[in-house]
This record gives sequence, C-alpha cells and structure tokens, in this order.
Amino acid sequence: MVEEKENLKPQTLEEEVEKLKKNFSSLIHICLPPKEVVEEIKKDLITAQVSILKIFKTLLDYQIETLQNLVEQKQKSKKEKKKIQKIKVD
Repeated sequence: MVEEKENLKPQTLEEEVEKLKKNFSSLIHICLPPKEVVEEIKKDLITAQVSILKIFKTLLDYQIETLQNLVEQKQKSKKEKKKIQKIKVD
C-alpha cells in the first residue's frame, strides 16, 4: 500500500511539471513580440551602437587634433626661444 502511494506521487508531480511547462511556454509566447518586431529592434540597437561609436570617434579625432596643435605650438615656441638666445648684443 505504501508503494502504491509512492508510485502515484511521481506521476502527479510529472503532470504538474508538464502543466507548468505549458503555462510557462504560453506566457513566454504572449510576452515575446512577433519576429518582425524583434528584427526591427535588433536593427535599431545596432544602428544606435554605430551612432555612439561614431560620436566617440569624432570626439577622439577632435582631442587628437587639439593635442597635435599644442605640441606644434610648443615646438614653435622652443624654436623661437632658441633663436632669441642665439642673438648676442655687443
């Protein structure tokens, strides 16, 4: 008699698990948008990433140009100082 009860429990647990699986899959099916919408969202996300990377590239290029200008100005000022130092007054 004890063995019969034990045998019944796994069957009912299996049934409950199957019901939960069905409920969960139907819930997921309801929550997920159609395939076309998912593809459009993926495309928009990729476009957004590309835009952000372009912004970073532009900012980086600007920063590089600014630093190069500073280096050039310092080199010019060093050359001018050297010229001034070379001139001797009698």
